[in-house]
Amino acid sequence: IIMMEGNRNNYMMMSFFFSMLFLILFFGSDDLLNFLVFFELSMLPIFLLIGWWGKGKERMFSNYYFFLYTLVTSLPMFMLILKTLTLGMESMTMYNFYAMQISWFMFMLLVLGFLTKLPIYGLHIWLPKAHVDAPVGGSMVLAGILLKIGGFGMMRCFMLLGEEVKLTYSVFFIMFLGVWGLLFSGIICLRLTDFKV
Repeated sequence: IIMMEGNRNNYMMMSFFFSMLFLILFFGSDDLLNFLVFFELSMLPIFLLIGWWGKGKERMFSNYYFFLYTLVTSLPMFMLILKTLTLGMESMTMYNFYAMQISWFMFMLLVLGFLTKLPIYGLHIWLPKAHVDAPVGGSMVLAGILLKIGGFGMMRCFMLLGEEVKLTYSVFFIMFLGVWGLLFSGIICLRLTDFKV
């Protein structure tokens, strides 16, 4: 409500409306390609919030950073989903990775787009920039929506794996990155003066 000032109220409401619509379609999708498309489309309103209503001086640079990370890390996932569509496995409930004999490398490529949104240490560099340059409401939406859909996408990917694959080294590597990020971000926060970062 604080952000709704001036003559851009309608655009702000439309941005939040589309964000809610994309989220409903993302959480309700069973098709793999729709899952990815609505995952990427849910970034668009946040992109507009940072670029149009952001207060920071470098908000366009932060927006491009955010867009580049989103695009580059989602490309391997998109290519892998296209490969599965050629095998005739569109539905996530009927899906089984054993039909592809997935390796740990392919699994890491699949979850790379979700790891960027979580964010995992090393893939999170866009996040402090986006939070600093976003308005307060945009920062709340960024934390409340984007990080949650990254975790939800990871959970959906783990559900697609068989029982024997769930305890592979790639899963432990992701857990290690999470603990590593917790330690290092905590140490870095001891020195920071900008609370938003």
